[in-house]
Amino acid sequence: MKFKIFSMLVIMGMLSVMPMIYMGKFDPMSFFSSGFKGGVSDLKQIKAKVPKNLTNAITDEKVEVYKWRDEHGVMQFSNMPPPAGDNAEKLELNPNENIVQAVKIPVKEEPEEKTEAEAPSPYTMKGMKKVMKDAKDVEKMLQQRHEEQDKLLNNL
Repeated sequence: MKFKIFSMLVIMGMLSVMPMIYMGKFDPMSFFSSGFKGGVSDLKQIKAKVPKNLTNAITDEKVEVYKWRDEHGVMQFSNMPPPAGDNAEKLELNPNENIVQAVKIPVKEEPEEKTEAEAPSPYTMKGMKKVMKDAKDVEKMLQQRHEEQDKLLNNL
């Protein structure tokens, strides 16, 4: 009888903990290994290293950033100059400028007003061709903008 009660308690405990493990609210590995690290889990160690002022990443002031490659060839960015001996490029980021300029919509002269009878319905063959043509034009415009963004980001 005692064994059945014990096994029921173990099963109920597992059923209550399993959803928390799957949802990421409880990490059993860090719980059991924390005894070897002085009671501090890996997640708490990482959170302790994160700067506290990350909410101030958006600013209306100009920001000076240093860009350089370290000894492993990895591109580094910092607000402080690199260690002595490294050649760093000093960049000034202006918050009033966009990396990619806004899409300029060409202004077309509107023809005389069309009546509803002249406008093609999207349910006709002619209207469907117009819808497809417009969709391809938008796709082409977005592809060009994506290429411009890639080109500008590769120049950083």
